[in-house]
Amino acid sequence: MSDSEEQQQTAAGLALGGVQFFFTLGWTVYVIYLPELLKSAGLAASWLPVLLMADQLIFAVMDIAFGVVADRLTEGYRKLARLLLLLTTVSAAAFLLLPMLGGVAPAWLISVLLIWVFSASVVRAPTLVLLAKRAKAAQQSRLVFWYTAGMALASALSPFVGMLLKGVDSRLPFAISALTLLAAVVVLRHFVDRPAPAPEVPQAQPIAFIAYLPLLLILALASGGFQLHAFLNAAPHYLAYTAKESLPWLLPLLWVGFFLALPGVGVIIKRFGALAVAAGGILLTAGCSYASALAGSLDMLIGIELLAGAGWAAAFAGLMEQASAWGTRGAEGLFMGSFFSVLAVASFARIGFVSQLLPHSPALQNMQFLLPGACLLLAGLIAMVYLFKRTSG
Repeated sequence: MSDSEEQQQTAAGLALGGVQFFFTLGWTVYVIYLPELLKSAGLAASWLPVLLMADQLIFAVMDIAFGVVADRLTEGYRKLARLLLLLTTVSAAAFLLLPMLGGVAPAWLISVLLIWVFSASVVRAPTLVLLAKRAKAAQQSRLVFWYTAGMALASALSPFVGMLLKGVDSRLPFAISALTLLAAVVVLRHFVDRPAPAPEVPQAQPIAFIAYLPLLLILALASGGFQLHAFLNAAPHYLAYTAKESLPWLLPLLWVGFFLALPGVGVIIKRFGALAVAAGGILLTAGCSYASALAGSLDMLIGIELLAGAGWAAAFAGLMEQASAWGTRGAEGLFMGSFFSVLAVASFARIGFVSQLLPHSPALQNMQFLLPGACLLLAGLIAMVYLFKRTSG
């Protein structure tokens, strides 16, 4: 690869990471202010989990839909890039409107929320697919790195964003979030509009989609377990050793471990393969999930959470890179769209579990601290069996 191509690839990766960074922070702003928005429109607090679950279902459908559209357009990158910019503009406009809808009829608020979710979904899977379709096979791992790095950095900063926004007029963070994401997408489109480099060697064909389904099952179990650990159990574990006021400084450590581990994950994926690294990362995260309930001190718990973040970095990046590689060449949209759709379904299940099932089931409450590790362990064992069958077949 020439120096010019190297620089273009790095710049495109940075743009992709920037889009995911600003999208994730925008989602944080949305979740922080959504209860206030619902109250201002006269909607009960019980609508909060319902709307968040509906958001995830919309993401799940749109991730696959946009992915399939990207595959069918084949060389129509500019058409898809224009669609990306158009929908992001609609998304930004809807996001700007949200904090201005206080006191309006509930139907208006929900309508604008749905417009925002539908249009914002275009910056999830499609942005990665657009670049993946134009990248050489050897460059796929860099795109995965930048995508996950942007997401992880924003996740690590999210609790601090929550602290900074206390008492701030909601119109300001909504405006900043909308405009920064739109600017990042404009930059990303600049790289998508450039002519795609010709492949140096014939590219591998995508594997049969049915052979990809076990990886999606692994992803569903692992993501569900990780989300329960991160969003349900991490806070109670910390509260056993410290005060509630310390949580905004401690909860991001999981994502700090994730972010710091990413460069090393890329190296070991090249050495051992994406699926093997993913399986090891899932099992490591499972072990950390169990160990966090047994930590004897705050310092030990912090170390375990950092290690859990590193394990999830290996798991997530490994699974995503494997999905990207198996979708090459011509099915990137279907494979990556399905990947992100499963993540959205896992989020839907986690929100429903926490809000609708857990409060009313003593049996589930007794399993609360074991369930995430059990899901991760099962996912890791399935991944090991799947890896063995593919390498020995």
